[in-house]
Amino acid sequence: MSDSLLVRFRRWFRNNFVFFGPGLLLAITAAGEAGVTEAIEIGAHYGLALTWVVIITLVFKYAFTNGIARYTLATHQTIFDALNTLPGPKHWGSYLIIFSYLVEMFAIGAMLMFCATFLDYLLPGIYSVFFIAVFLLILVLAVLRTSSYEILEPVMAIMITLLAVGIILCLLQFPLSFNLLAGGLIPTIPKGSEMAILAILGVVGSGLNLMLYSVWLSQKTKNREENKMECNLQNESFFRKYIRSVNIDVLTGFIFVAIVTIGFMVLGYVGYAVSFMPHGAEITLDTLITQVLYIFGSIPYGSYIFLLFVAIIFFGAVVVGMDARARALSTVIHHMGLDRGKKMPDESKLYKLILLVFSAVIIITFIIANPMTVIRQISALSAILFGIFGFIVIYLDHKLPNYAKGNRIWLVIMALGSVLSIYIALLIESSFLVNGIPLIERMLVIVVVLFIITKTDLFRKLIGGKATAVDKLWAVGLFGALSVYGVFRGIAVGDLIFNFSAVGPIVAGLLGGPIVGGLAGLIGCIYRFAQGGSTAIGCSLAILIAGLIAGFAIHFWKGKVTVFKAAILAIVIELIHLLIIVPVCGLAFGTQTMPEVISTITSTLLPVTMVNTLGVALFAYFVKEYQVFAEGEHKLFRRKKKEDKDKPKEEK
Repeated sequence: MSDSLLVRFRRWFRNNFVFFGPGLLLAITAAGEAGVTEAIEIGAHYGLALTWVVIITLVFKYAFTNGIARYTLATHQTIFDALNTLPGPKHWGSYLIIFSYLVEMFAIGAMLMFCATFLDYLLPGIYSVFFIAVFLLILVLAVLRTSSYEILEPVMAIMITLLAVGIILCLLQFPLSFNLLAGGLIPTIPKGSEMAILAILGVVGSGLNLMLYSVWLSQKTKNREENKMECNLQNESFFRKYIRSVNIDVLTGFIFVAIVTIGFMVLGYVGYAVSFMPHGAEITLDTLITQVLYIFGSIPYGSYIFLLFVAIIFFGAVVVGMDARARALSTVIHHMGLDRGKKMPDESKLYKLILLVFSAVIIITFIIANPMTVIRQISALSAILFGIFGFIVIYLDHKLPNYAKGNRIWLVIMALGSVLSIYIALLIESSFLVNGIPLIERMLVIVVVLFIITKTDLFRKLIGGKATAVDKLWAVGLFGALSVYGVFRGIAVGDLIFNFSAVGPIVAGLLGGPIVGGLAGLIGCIYRFAQGGSTAIGCSLAILIAGLIAGFAIHFWKGKVTVFKAAILAIVIELIHLLIIVPVCGLAFGTQTMPEVISTITSTLLPVTMVNTLGVALFAYFVKEYQVFAEGEHKLFRRKKKEDKDKPKEEK
């Protein structure tokens, strides 16, 4: 009888959980980050009154993941394969996801810092958190190198299940009334909770991490093909047979996310009842861990077990997160190169190279800031991008065969959720609304000037490599003046100046090389230094360096520039500016303390980077017909002559 029941259970599990596993990986990457950075603090301030927000958020993000799963199951392609097929400028979706996942490496680095901090509490006073984090990064790369990360899927599933059970058992020791638990399901907005609601909507259930489900699901389907199991993904019967299993898997993952997130909220609520901290106190990482230690202190070895479990889960989330992102980007970059007719290295080599780039970004994170601050800042930007990709998923769903399309309810949830995600992210990242949008409006004046410049003889001489010394002096003066304008029209907040002074020197460097770019930057540098402030030295030096970097970049690219290259160049320059030059100068010259440096970075990074990148990218778009800069004017004329020759006589 028992054997018969066991056989039936196995048959039932195989039929209903064919693709079981990716949903739990989804839960790992989504639950811990939101629970630690937001849920504990929200629970401490508002109890369970905002549980209803968690549920609504997870409904939208379930719909997003369901759309990705249906696309993958119906087409045998990941969502990343589809990015090159989007209408509009070529490969814009691919460029967007490359940028998104590079930026998200800062959040991955913050998660490793969390993991290192938890381990440091287990072994207090023995090791530096920084060196523990570096060791963990090396261990992550070793795991990915040996491909033993596949073992982490069942291990992490067990760990997150035990964590959820542990939280529930711990909470049973505290008197929580049914009315308190049920009351959180009734929509109410406690006084002062607006930003907490926005944080839940923006962070809980993760953001662009959800797109990684497509990679994991695709890997599962490939494994079934290798095992010679039925896997005709263009077949309607196959889709209908297995979509139920996929939906159960996704639903299971989000149930775990809900349990862990709400559990962390309860931990925050009961924590104030058992600790000496006053209600409403600021939740720092040390405060958070202190709360947890108080709560689990009544259980033998409870504190140590909890910290160890959370550290392992964060480590696992980093492993699967880096692996899936690197796999996704290696596929995207490989396809982009083939579409352009270029010989590309195989995806395995690209995968390893991308992991090294990810590691460099992560190490920068270890140096610059507090992990909770980093995750919150990156979450705001990711939420904006998440909303954009929500509309992309809607578009791709429209291209599916009728049997695989989402219904009208799904469509409404996706549309509302995507709009809300962008709106919420902008509200959370208030510095962008307050400073970024006005900066864009002011920067558009420079864009108009740049457009006019592209129609002048000076521009033609610069890109043709025929500019005289006088022409170059004119270029230095003109673009230096644009840099001064970028500072003059900046927005002063205290002794900080939000500005777009880098646009002029970067364009000067692209057109005239490092000398022209450097001299144009020097003009802006002198003017910015004269304005003073705690960041005057770092910001003025960064303007000079921006022109030099752009000038050397155009030589490295052999005169060829695209919108994507220009945008990446601007982003890299601003990251060097705000993450390296400003902190080093501020600390070296004693004009800023480390907390002030961190505050400067968090308040200026998003608006300043986006505004300067937009200006440089628009310039590159204006001149995209000129494929070669500074390679000889005759080449430009030869290209124009060929275009005229190819035109029909009527057009001529």
